[in-house]
Amino acid sequence: PMAASSFKLATAVSTGPASNLSSTRGSNHSDQYQRLLSNRILRCIERIILIGGALDTEALVLEGGKWVWRFTVALTVLDAGGNILDACVLAAMAALRHYRKPQVDLSSGETSSEDFDPNAASLPSMIPSTVKEATPLPLHHTPLSISFGLIPADDAVNSASSTSIVAALIDPTDREELVQSGSLTIAMNVHSEVCLLDYGGGCELTPDKLRECWRVAEIAIKDLCQLLESTLTKADDQAQKERLRLLQLQRLASNHAFG
Repeated sequence: PMAASSFKLATAVSTGPASNLSSTRGSNHSDQYQRLLSNRILRCIERIILIGGALDTEALVLEGGKWVWRFTVALTVLDAGGNILDACVLAAMAALRHYRKPQVDLSSGETSSEDFDPNAASLPSMIPSTVKEATPLPLHHTPLSISFGLIPADDAVNSASSTSIVAALIDPTDREELVQSGSLTIAMNVHSEVCLLDYGGGCELTPDKLRECWRVAEIAIKDLCQLLESTLTKADDQAQKERLRLLQLQRLASNHAFG
């Protein structure tokens, strides 16, 4: 918790040398490309989580005008094989879904009437999960993203038509990203509610092609959501078993102390 009047979300993306971006893009403009890519990922994640209404920010205010939760989502790219944006969105949503927020005691910092200072706010204290079970974050839904690499078709080069034919490659690899002229990212939840539409330009995209990409993204995101839900169920079961084991060890330790 931190002293503020509204919920704070900080995101950070690290695309260091280990991500192999310099080997595919060249070392000359690697740093500039990494900064642009990181900024785009941060912008999209904030739009999906906050503007897209995935997270209930009002529920994360502990005390109006005094204390709110502040979360930091740190993403590190270990291997850049292409389409880093979708991987980061999936990782961020999985982390937010799996995280358990500890209970907070706001009365621990109360002082006596003699020492009361109206300008000083009482400091909240974290309650250990072994004392009071932590709770999930107030997420309304779980949006995920699907990106397309837009490449003008070869037969459109000599076409006399004013409308170019564009091929949309779903989940482009790093080599496909080198030759793409533009990109399109669509984020939605399992109910097909669109939370983000990020079109960077670079080539013409007709309404029919956009609808086609939307239909493909809808099917792919539903499959991703099912995979994420099954993975989160396994992770939550494992975390619950670990919590029970720690409680048993704590109970045994207390019994030996009083025995």
